[in-house]
Amino acid sequence: MKHIKRTMLTALAITTLLGLNTISSIDLAHAKELKMATFMSPKHPINTGALPYLAKNVATETGGSLTLKLYPSGQLGKGPKAQWKRVIENVAEITFGIQGYTPKIFPRTMVVGQPGVGNSSQEVTEKIWKVYDKFLTPEYTKVKVLALFSNWPPVIITRKKAISKLADIKDLKIRAPSASNIPQLKAWGAVGVYMPVSKIYNALQTGVLDGVYISPGALYAPWRLSEPGEFVAAGMNGPTSLFFIAMNKQVWDGLSKKHQAAVNKYSGLKYSRFVANYWGTRDAKQLAIAKNQNKGVKFTQISKEAAVAFDKATAKSVQGFLSKKEKEGIPARAIYKAVTQ
Repeated sequence: MKHIKRTMLTALAITTLLGLNTISSIDLAHAKELKMATFMSPKHPINTGALPYLAKNVATETGGSLTLKLYPSGQLGKGPKAQWKRVIENVAEITFGIQGYTPKIFPRTMVVGQPGVGNSSQEVTEKIWKVYDKFLTPEYTKVKVLALFSNWPPVIITRKKAISKLADIKDLKIRAPSASNIPQLKAWGAVGVYMPVSKIYNALQTGVLDGVYISPGALYAPWRLSEPGEFVAAGMNGPTSLFFIAMNKQVWDGLSKKHQAAVNKYSGLKYSRFVANYWGTRDAKQLAIAKNQNKGVKFTQISKEAAVAFDKATAKSVQGFLSKKEKEGIPARAIYKAVTQ
């Protein structure tokens, strides 16, 4: 009798082991690796912290059955303007991009990037998600949004002329954070232009640009604009650049419930807050280096009195932007009111 029981228990153990091996084989057979594409250098914070954070947590949550592999520096296609197209067409299952490169696709989102919305990446990111469900979702129906976030408000970096009052910027050719921010520079009396961030260094160095209106994180590595730029000014009311991390919608729909749950756990507002803080902390540190150490640049803090003239002109440009968008059928004033109250 004992022999029979031992035989039965042994058989049960073997069956259980085979069952576990079968499940393991099934999991392995259904393992997925998704490509994550960026146009930034490997040293950029999006590649050193933001996307590795997502990849690590998703892999851990799924026991390695869903992995995310990073392709930085445009390995899956050059040109930052095409990042949205690449995720839609599934050149990469996940991409990082900047809405400001294709503002016609994101007219609602660009309202949140206007001056006056917030003074830090963290604050503006919260505002994005505050209005996302009510106002912004029509612009993201073709993807699964993983993160929407902002960087730090910009400083002005110039080659040959320090900026301390509004008259100093007159007729200078300045690169705007996005095409939507050119009216602000025009209201200041500058000549606003727009070009991809990858071209700024050479344009500033050769004099194609007199200055750049950009977040302070561009002062040092990886963009190093403190090298062609000699002066930095801060203290005026500025816009912010907005960013997305998105997954192809068909790929998302094809994931198992287990994989979707893992991605959901580490995306959305929670993930956006992490990225905004990671990136924003770096921006703030680089601003502090320029301000306190004058490392490679001469820093000017615009006085409160001088900032009044900048901000008055800025407010007029924002109202012009909102009026233009309203005529295009965008509820721009309602969005702006929601993020500035």
